[in-house]
Amino acid sequence: MKPRIAMVGVGGIGGTIAANLLRAGHDVTMIDQWAANVEAIRAQGLTLSDIDETFTVEGPALHISDVSNISAPFDLVFLSVKGYDTVWSAHLIAPHLKPGGCMLAAMNALPDEAVAGVVGWTRTVGCVATISAGMYRPGHAVRTDIKGHAFTVGELHGLSTPRAELAAELLSAVGPSDVTGNIWGVRWAKMVWNCMTNALAGLLGDATLDADQQRLRDRVEAALGYEAAAVATGLGVALEAVLGMAPERFVAAGTRAGLAALSELVGAIHAQRGLTPEQAARLPAPGRPSLLQDVLKGRRTEVQQLNGHVVAEGQHIGVPTPINAAVVELMDALATRQTEPGIGCLEHLGALLAG
Repeated sequence: MKPRIAMVGVGGIGGTIAANLLRAGHDVTMIDQWAANVEAIRAQGLTLSDIDETFTVEGPALHISDVSNISAPFDLVFLSVKGYDTVWSAHLIAPHLKPGGCMLAAMNALPDEAVAGVVGWTRTVGCVATISAGMYRPGHAVRTDIKGHAFTVGELHGLSTPRAELAAELLSAVGPSDVTGNIWGVRWAKMVWNCMTNALAGLLGDATLDADQQRLRDRVEAALGYEAAAVATGLGVALEAVLGMAPERFVAAGTRAGLAALSELVGAIHAQRGLTPEQAARLPAPGRPSLLQDVLKGRRTEVQQLNGHVVAEGQHIGVPTPINAAVVELMDALATRQTEPGIGCLEHLGALLAG
């Protein structure tokens, strides 16, 4: 019998997961707080576009007000919401998770402890996404990466279990997915990359960078990554590679030469991960990091769950994080309209490095 699955949060990542699982014939119930999204899926199905194809699938879609009427419990719940919505979303669906079921937070930041605080550590499994996706109109998710590795799943205690293997097998409908014995190291590696790129993308907006500005961006991102990796290491995390960049490269970035070397590597990663113009032209929307999507939509961002968390943890263990702190300050200024997205934000951060 196929597992009964709930997808809580049907945005870019959640919509990509749900669409692929439904196309593969799985039993998926979609739940979302965006009313227009639910109504669009009910009326026209859920559409997913990527660089290869566009397809539409049908499946049950519920408003959050409908959740109390769910009768049959779920074996697996995928949670794919904003970091600040983690706790209440987990509470919403927790009564409908089987006693032996599990919840997987396929989202940014470090949501696993919050999820475990709601449903229990024994019912929480880590899930780190490698894919990129967005949703710019109701009922239509857009996957914007080159369709390589998709997800890494792992038990929080590090042991291999059948349910982790099952989750990875299910997620293989999206793309190659695997199981790790070091989910915290993988989660923090994604956190480091998010701290490097997500908020900075929001601060830049849709600005076009020349070659010098791209090099400055890479340098700022390398500095942000150095700080985040230092916090992870200080917390005792066995940090995994960050998109192929070994943890040692981040440790070495504490020197001027090490930072320059990491900056060059970051620039190479951007070039490697970017879509070709032909691939980008096949998509109905450009690829944008999630925090930039939020800035353009005028909605609350996850900067506190990303760079803000690194700053807070750094203060707790005595690891300086001045560039991440400056990013948080700039994002706060942007949210209160004291500043605007653009090159000026990048230059401000670059000046802090030069100082």
